[in-house]
Amino acid sequence: MAKREQRDRRFTAPVFTAQAAGVHLGIPANTIKQWIAGGGHPPVMHSVAPATPHGPRLPFIALAEAQILRELRNTGLSMPHIRAGVERLRRITGEEYVLARNTIATDGGELLYNAASDVAPEWVRARDGQQTFRQVVEAVIKFVSYADDGFADRLTLRPYEGAKVIIDPRFGFGKPVFAGNKVPVEAIADLFYGGGESVDDIADEYGLTTAEVEVVLRVMARRAA
Repeated sequence: MAKREQRDRRFTAPVFTAQAAGVHLGIPANTIKQWIAGGGHPPVMHSVAPATPHGPRLPFIALAEAQILRELRNTGLSMPHIRAGVERLRRITGEEYVLARNTIATDGGELLYNAASDVAPEWVRARDGQQTFRQVVEAVIKFVSYADDGFADRLTLRPYEGAKVIIDPRFGFGKPVFAGNKVPVEAIADLFYGGGESVDDIADEYGLTTAEVEVVLRVMARRAA
């Protein structure tokens, strides 16, 4: 297992509050808080100490975990199954961040783990290590990209469907940006809600379509909800 002091900023730099993460991921903030707290179980989602009492405590890797958890839940997996699988994988691999690695998948009924090394996948049930022969549906791949170390390094945000918005720690200080021109979505929202600029003017200024701007405004309007 990689030593904690060797973790990069994906793991250590707090960028989001639970509320902000919920807006961008389309997950209720209370759900995110439950995943962090654990509710009597080891948390399935990580957080770090905030710089201030009410400051951000979620690094990029925590958002990756939350997005993957949401995708796993969307396929029908229950939290007890996911939790049991995560706890077992942490024990047998020695890796805390198993949800953020490119070795997990689901077949719609179980959390699966690729027990093979660098060859053809050998999918086993995460909760008990039994081999599975059912068709594997890799639910997270469409929305998560991985670095060479096997950990998530970019998220495509589902709530912004119609405008490809990503979170990539290399751009925009780790905040959501457009994939193409790396314009922060917060800049779009601030111009509209704070600056009073029109959708057409914002789209023209940043080389976006009005539809893309409207998508961002719909999502960012939830900040005050």
